[in-house]
Amino acid sequence: MRSVTTSMRSLKVSEIIHLFAVLHAAVALLCRLSGVNDELVLTLLTIVLIVLICIRRGLNVELTAASVIVVNVIGYLLGTGGARLIGHLLSSPLAVHAVSTFLTTEILGWGIVWFTKMFRRSDEAPRPRAWNPRIWMLLTAVGVIFVLRLLYVELLAMPSFSTDRLYRVYDLLASNSVALILLLCVNIIYVRYLRRHPEWSVPFKTLTLLLFIVLTTLGVSLLAALRLPFAFDRGFSGLEFFQLSIITLLVEMTLYSIIFMADYALAARSVLHAERGKVHQAQFLYMKLKQQVNPHFLFNSLNILDCLVCEQRTEQASAYIHKLAGIYRYMLRNEAETLVPLKEEMAFVEMYIDLLQVRFADGFRVHTSIAEEALTRRIVPCSVQLLIENAIKHNVVDTAAPLEIRIESADGTLTVANNLRPKVSAPPSTQVGLNYIRQQYLDLMNKPITIVRTDTEYRITLPLL
Repeated sequence: MRSVTTSMRSLKVSEIIHLFAVLHAAVALLCRLSGVNDELVLTLLTIVLIVLICIRRGLNVELTAASVIVVNVIGYLLGTGGARLIGHLLSSPLAVHAVSTFLTTEILGWGIVWFTKMFRRSDEAPRPRAWNPRIWMLLTAVGVIFVLRLLYVELLAMPSFSTDRLYRVYDLLASNSVALILLLCVNIIYVRYLRRHPEWSVPFKTLTLLLFIVLTTLGVSLLAALRLPFAFDRGFSGLEFFQLSIITLLVEMTLYSIIFMADYALAARSVLHAERGKVHQAQFLYMKLKQQVNPHFLFNSLNILDCLVCEQRTEQASAYIHKLAGIYRYMLRNEAETLVPLKEEMAFVEMYIDLLQVRFADGFRVHTSIAEEALTRRIVPCSVQLLIENAIKHNVVDTAAPLEIRIESADGTLTVANNLRPKVSAPPSTQVGLNYIRQQYLDLMNKPITIVRTDTEYRITLPLL
């Protein structure tokens, strides 16, 4: 037994799906050849397949239980419909049953895999989560599926529960659009309401869920049986109402499970997006912290300050100190801010440019053209300063042919552009700073930055909020 478990753990998800598809087809053939009903055996195999995939893909117990219900119902519909389609291509009933069972299992397996990708990063390796003690949900779902399949097999064997009669009862529910819309709405409301009360105990949640399913099933069945609100027909019998209630219960459980899975996936994606934003914000804060203690910037600034003091240019030295202090004050004040007014950012940029011009004299020029309306918009802090720093870092700064930097606003964006005069010995660009800025805009505004490089110019456009 242990060796079988170890072997299953070593298999990939794709291999598990293919293995169970072949196993389903083989069991279906053997049961048909032996004259044994294969529905319960195939249901058990499907449940095992779902649980294995859910464990390998890291789904919790609640989602696994919901998946067991939804996949079995969808599997029955796919298998029945697929057998009819394949029956037009193959003449042998055994071959039709085996092929439809194989294809249905493949579709169901890959469907679960696709569902897990809805709320997990595509580049993240599957990591099984530790299951919580609420295994009863999974056991309940398995029990419900087995009971429903057993009831279905036994009821169809009764003369009063023929397939034609069940289809007529199902049509009674399917033709009542008000009943179906009501069923959908109450399930959405209940799932959302349940999510808002995580403090409820497990027994209380179980009791309310069972009560909700029973009351919803009876209410919608009565609505469909009476043909309300389009008519008022009391001609249905107790047997017909019982049959309608069974079908409504199956639809209700499937619909609830689908809504629960969709709601969970959306909530998980929202949480994942928020967590990614926190990670990217932390990375951006770390980058700004590195800027604050940048040894090259400090070394050059202190050297310039030492020269000003030695030359007894006290007024310039004092102004230089105040601007240097202003730069660090701005960085410290906004180290935890995600967005700042563009007006504040440009005041910070002007101080930074003044310090650079003391060092490089007339080696570069900055031309600014920003509309008053744009100054009231918001921008990622230190982003413009970082772009200017990159232009100085990777281009030749020479008084004979100054580096031209333009900062312009237009249509809710800010563009920082410079002419290209690449340094021969410039270090290769890692684009770490640009990647952080790009990710900040994606997280905060869901808007990309634009980078355009030509033979003569390098231009970056940032959205303004």
